[in-house]
Amino acid sequence: MKFKDIKSFNAYTKVRLPKHDLIDIGEYPSDFLKSSPPVFPNFYRISIKYGLEAEKEKGFMYFSSPNQAIHWKTDSPWIGYFININEELITKYHHLEYSFLNYGLHEPLFLMKSEEKLISELFVKALYEYKKKNFSINILVAYCNLMFAHIAGFYKRQFGERNSTQIKLVDDFFALLKTYYESQKNETVVQPSVNHFANELSVTSNYLGDLVKFHTGQPALSHIHQYIIDTAKLMIQEKNKSIAEIAYQLGFEYPNYFSRLFRKQTGFTPSKFRHM
Repeated sequence: MKFKDIKSFNAYTKVRLPKHDLIDIGEYPSDFLKSSPPVFPNFYRISIKYGLEAEKEKGFMYFSSPNQAIHWKTDSPWIGYFININEELITKYHHLEYSFLNYGLHEPLFLMKSEEKLISELFVKALYEYKKKNFSINILVAYCNLMFAHIAGFYKRQFGERNSTQIKLVDDFFALLKTYYESQKNETVVQPSVNHFANELSVTSNYLGDLVKFHTGQPALSHIHQYIIDTAKLMIQEKNKSIAEIAYQLGFEYPNYFSRLFRKQTGFTPSKFRHM
């Protein structure tokens, strides 16, 4: 089921109707829909929920982006707050474009008590403004921006905890990258991408990219490009294939795209590198 606007989603989940088409802030009602098969809201959702999972003392934050499938099931009513933001508002206020908004439900933020208190206070203040008869969009955006800036910092703290799941995810990324072309031998080869590895690892590309960058100091795409170039260098030195053939075998649709990347990464064209 797809929801084109916040209003229809709220009606589905038994939440009061939004006061604005582009943004909605609220507290989970006691009769919020307790379970749902995968649905696809056409807007961003940011929520904080308390007393979930095994760690009853921690708050959790979840994020989903437009047309991303979300589903849930709970035996007891949720306690917490939510913000729904239309993509149009994010486009208008570019400073709200944080990568964690696209992490998806599988990469929640686990809040420390002090963090939970801070985020909850911002939710309460934003909701207080939203309940006014003539609320200010600019003030709501300011609250969101402040909240998002803190959340970005909290994710860095979470990444820095170096838990086994995160470390394994980064290790698995490099393991898949190292054998990418070998694994594609019986298929039509396409260039490796962050999205490909994210799908293989069942996470979102934004989450994988941010996690790899945090732990290695370089974006996942930079590691992918380096892998492509290292593989290309070996193929070029063998001298039994043309540069165009090598480009196609590496998944490039056009050889000039390959030559451009090779020169950018090495300072040499593939042909000049071959004759060095």
